Amino acid sequence: MNFERIKKILGTLFLSYELSPEEKKFIELNQKHWSHRHNGEVGILVEGFLDSPTSIVEKSRLANAAREASGLNVKVLVRGIKQKASNVIPIYRSFGINNFFCWWLNYINPRVVFSSLCSFFYILLFLKNGTKLVDYRKDDVLIGDLIYDSLIRNIPNSYTIDRLSLFSHGRVIFRSLCFYYGNKNILKKNDIRFVVSSHNVYAEYGMLCRQAHARGATILLKDMDVYKMYTPQMNINEHFLKADKKVIDEAFRCSDLTGEISYYQSRVLGISTQIDIQNAFKNKKTYTKQESLSLHSSFSDKKNCVFVMAHAFSDAPHVGEGLLFKDYYDFLEKTLITLNGNNDINCFVKAHPSSYMWGEKGGVEAIVEKNKLNHVCILPMDYNTNSIIDIADVIVTAKGTAGLEFSCAGIPAITAGKGYYHGFGICFEPESVSEFYKMLSEIKDIKRLDDDKIRKALIVLYHSFNNLFHSDVLPKVQIRPGDNYQLLYRGKFAEMVFNMENGVLMKDNFYYMVLSDAERCINEK
Repeated sequence: MNFERIKKILGTLFLSYELSPEEKKFIELNQKHWSHRHNGEVGILVEGFLDSPTSIVEKSRLANAAREASGLNVKVLVRGIKQKASNVIPIYRSFGINNFFCWWLNYINPRVVFSSLCSFFYILLFLKNGTKLVDYRKDDVLIGDLIYDSLIRNIPNSYTIDRLSLFSHGRVIFRSLCFYYGNKNILKKNDIRFVVSSHNVYAEYGMLCRQAHARGATILLKDMDVYKMYTPQMNINEHFLKADKKVIDEAFRCSDLTGEISYYQSRVLGISTQIDIQNAFKNKKTYTKQESLSLHSSFSDKKNCVFVMAHAFSDAPHVGEGLLFKDYYDFLEKTLITLNGNNDINCFVKAHPSSYMWGEKGGVEAIVEKNKLNHVCILPMDYNTNSIIDIADVIVTAKGTAGLEFSCAGIPAITAGKGYYHGFGICFEPESVSEFYKMLSEIKDIKRLDDDKIRKALIVLYHSFNNLFHSDVLPKVQIRPGDNYQLLYRGKFAEMVFNMENGVLMKDNFYYMVLSDAERCINEK
């Protein structure tokens, strides 16, 4: 743990937070636009753990939209044990939100601690390994996958979990269980109708969403520029990027594909502002087919070329509705071992272009070296992903966007999980590990996609990434994993101050869209 992290924790515990000039100006301008008199019962719960300026503002606006629609009051869960030490509470107050619960008080709550310890020892003594942990449930709510993802996210270079260890995994498991029982305690005390969250993954965020949803709450999610409302009737595990099937079907019937093709081309040319696209396509070298084949001495242009696309191993492998393997590392290792034994193909593997943002380095190389995969070629770091279009016969991915992107070019993809484009009839989607391996064994016989599947792929890609909401009042670029948070924090408030001083509204079209969604949800109930 570095000095800045220790300093932040101690400050959260004992010191009063001192607002910067930028935060003070933001509060001064913002508080004029919101009502500060609310006497209703608490029925809206806000996850206040993620404290980036954009996230605070977006969660506040969603909460206020739900409050305006329902008449219910808002409570925010914040880090720390004293309100005066919180950096987020003054910002929430400027939105007329005045109820807060300091989350770290759960660590001194005997009921929460005792219940967490009981479940903690059950996991270590009876589940014992990562495979069983993934399926662990409490009160019929699946939470084991969230604990698992928290382990590999919070323990450096821990991309897969075999045997559970008290010393290696105990702290994160116990902390995760405190989230579960702390949530349970709060949800029992309040009749929560809406939960507002920045994420629905990892124990810190995902448990609250699942527990509240199981009790009939509607979840309002705003993850970066992605907005999704999960009504009580919806599958809470549906990927937050998944497009509405009715919208896709209508576009399939009516679209002339002008917008869809233009968007797809902007991705492969690297001119999109999305960070994963820039890392994959921008300022990289385009390899010809012959140059790609020459990267491995035994590859031949007479064989089919298979590209296995790795994920960022610690980026929430269980997001969405399912994964055939234990995690992304498990998927990649077993897939490469299988394909390495196929003499009828040229097998390439590409590391995820944004894995550095998660502190990952050398994971793909370690798999190839450890298993002596001499017939697998690791693509160089400067390899432009668009080079794959001219050489690939098949793509293999767990559930990454590459499976959809290359389907747009007619290249078939085999997936090993249920991501946001699952179920649209685009990819080869095995339902079991054995079926997945069978597809891999027959991979050289897979043909290019027909025109209907290419059309569907273009439409799904377009609607998945163009149904985004970034209000003009917000900073243009959000703080991302790997960024220098302390350096950027004040500047984001300064940017929003500038926008408000120039007449940009907090209550914009997006706010009123969420208000309409909340009103419709209430009426449907």
